[in-house]
Amino acid sequence: MHEPITTSWMEEMTAKRPALVARMFTVFLEEEPKRLEAVRKALAAGDAETLRFLAHSLKGASAALGAEILRGHCLALEQAAGSGDLTVAPACLSELEAEMERVFAFMRGHLDLAATT
Repeated sequence: MHEPITTSWMEEMTAKRPALVARMFTVFLEEEPKRLEAVRKALAAGDAETLRFLAHSLKGASAALGAEILRGHCLALEQAAGSGDLTVAPACLSELEAEMERVFAFMRGHLDLAATT
């Protein structure tokens, strides 16, 4: 099983700026479920442009946090929406959601561990 956040990113960032990592994870956990819900709504409405924009934004947030697998799923959804053909978008979203849960769990675990040390 892969690491939801790349090991190299975690090692570098926690060594240099552990408080920033905690803040970034906290904000991601607070804000990204809202963006994910907006993604679901855009897909349900067939709004390809909004879906593309939201997937692109989530891709950037994922990349900034070293969540490379999630970034790849966001890219796939962004490309599906950008093509205007939303037939593959539900499968892309399903994979994105599954990876997002892994990222959330990793972040919560890191924050829980940081709180006890």
